[in-house]
Amino acid sequence: MKVPLVWLKDYVETDKSAKELAVSFTQLGLMLDKPIENDVLDLEHRLDRSDWLSLIGCARDLSAFENIPLKLPKISLTPVKPVKPQDKIQIDVHSNAVHRFKTRIIKGIKVAPSPSWITDRLKAYGMEPINNIVDITNFVMIEYGQTLHAQDLAKLEGSDITIRQAKDGERLITLLGTEITLNKDAFVLTSGGKITVIGGIVGGKVTGVTDTTIDIILDSGNYDPKVIRQVSRKIKVINESVSRNDKFLNPSTIDLAISRATNLILEIAGGAAYENDDYYPLPVSPKTMVLHFARLKLLSGIEVPLTTIKRIFKALEYSIVEESKETLTLEVPYFRTDIEVEDDLIADILRINNYSNIPRYPLTTPVPLDITPAIYHFEDRLRDLLLAQGAHEHITNSLTTSNGQSGEITLANALTADQNALRTHLEPGLTRVLSTYKKHKQIGITVFEIGKVFRKQDDKYLEGRVLTVMGTSDSLATLLVNLGITQYSISPQHGIFVANQLIGTISHDSYTLVIDVLEPLVTSYPNIISEFTHPESRDLSLLAPFHLTYADIIQVINQLNLTISSVSCKFYTKLSDSNNYLLTFTWPEKSDIDSEQTLILTTLKKSLNINSKS
Repeated sequence: MKVPLVWLKDYVETDKSAKELAVSFTQLGLMLDKPIENDVLDLEHRLDRSDWLSLIGCARDLSAFENIPLKLPKISLTPVKPVKPQDKIQIDVHSNAVHRFKTRIIKGIKVAPSPSWITDRLKAYGMEPINNIVDITNFVMIEYGQTLHAQDLAKLEGSDITIRQAKDGERLITLLGTEITLNKDAFVLTSGGKITVIGGIVGGKVTGVTDTTIDIILDSGNYDPKVIRQVSRKIKVINESVSRNDKFLNPSTIDLAISRATNLILEIAGGAAYENDDYYPLPVSPKTMVLHFARLKLLSGIEVPLTTIKRIFKALEYSIVEESKETLTLEVPYFRTDIEVEDDLIADILRINNYSNIPRYPLTTPVPLDITPAIYHFEDRLRDLLLAQGAHEHITNSLTTSNGQSGEITLANALTADQNALRTHLEPGLTRVLSTYKKHKQIGITVFEIGKVFRKQDDKYLEGRVLTVMGTSDSLATLLVNLGITQYSISPQHGIFVANQLIGTISHDSYTLVIDVLEPLVTSYPNIISEFTHPESRDLSLLAPFHLTYADIIQVINQLNLTISSVSCKFYTKLSDSNNYLLTFTWPEKSDIDSEQTLILTTLKKSLNINSKS
């Protein structure tokens, strides 16, 4: 949420600088998302607070925190005259996604540029002015967090606005000139059978307000946030309206927003306003909750004075319904759709009272036992061992592009088309990481990630944690030895086995290990690993036909009666007529190395037609 300082000070009188206010907002839970520029705070909130998508919502919490008055706009709530029957626009709703839809008709307006006090604030927010009518709807949306939309009455095809589900293949050209193809998940506003608006998302160009507009119909709606979220992602429209309508808003916000917009239009553009229709089949009742002082003390560890509690609730616009020695019964403000349990009330008290005011005391009880699951300690050990080998750890996105493979889990409401599925393995993300290194001329880099992978089996959704190392497979032997695993084998299908148990897979430049399968097989180091010896290593360069893999070579070598202690692939090169593998063999002291080397080369030539340059 962007908060221009010049606009914020319309509601809160403060001499603090933008930097000082950023500190206060951080205490409230609104952290700076970007550096402060031109006295505009770009705030990120991670709480379920739809009212923080309005400037008044942010100002309200700041005024309570700073203990200064909140100045709300003066709005005339006097009911406007009903429209004449012959001028009425009939509102018909045939979609369950619409909870409320309120309309007013304003006649005799003059469309012109907005006054500077509106355009300056919109520009500071990052929104370009268009004309006084459109600017007012945007201004009020930012101010109250409730979307509004104005249409030119003369451009409506009929004397109705019908809200229905879209049909597959229906199209609309938006205000920005983009053509959008719809499906039955969306709901649309139509007039005379012609689509004018994609409900809760974007308006159409045909009925947009222009310099020639004289009469408008102003509407404000409350919609199912799940539908807005799903449809907007599908048609790839993410705008200021969507960012608010895909949140849980209270329909009561519409009354203030449409009254505020009406007042501004009459003041700036002139005309006369008429009440048209208000579709509101299931009005929302205010919510009441009980705060127990004992619960507040239990969670906070402090005695908060009753006068402070009342001040905070009053500043946040709660109403005290009933008071006793043990409790306060409160009516929750309509805009606080996030308040669900008593602890939410306590969080408001502690937040506005400033968490920094909670005193610090030394523990009087024993330090709690470490309850971290053993698997997390094991993952930390894997990280340390790979970092010691010079590998770089990365964390990549769990979302990827669907490739239609079996067992893949696709998302019904994906944010973008290229992030519409959960990953089934870590290689795609790490491949992009290696490409970035290569782009910066960084070669010979080994990267790894420990993360979750996901798949679907029948009707079950499964997830597991794996380790994937890319850039080389040389580190596998060292990693396993450091984990106390000295005996393992690789199958022709590239599986890695320990004690006849599959723990992962390997290729010439990567390997993947299943963490929860590997962890029980790990053994601790003995105090003495081995007697001091002088092992000897030799490199053998092998020229193998294209159809053979490293696993094929190792399988043949493992069948020989050899004394070698380890074998690893130092590198792999693709030549014009064969694959060149450079293998490093290590023998313990006093081994008959020459004889065994001859046996290896002879067997590989006979069994696999592999030649050697060694």
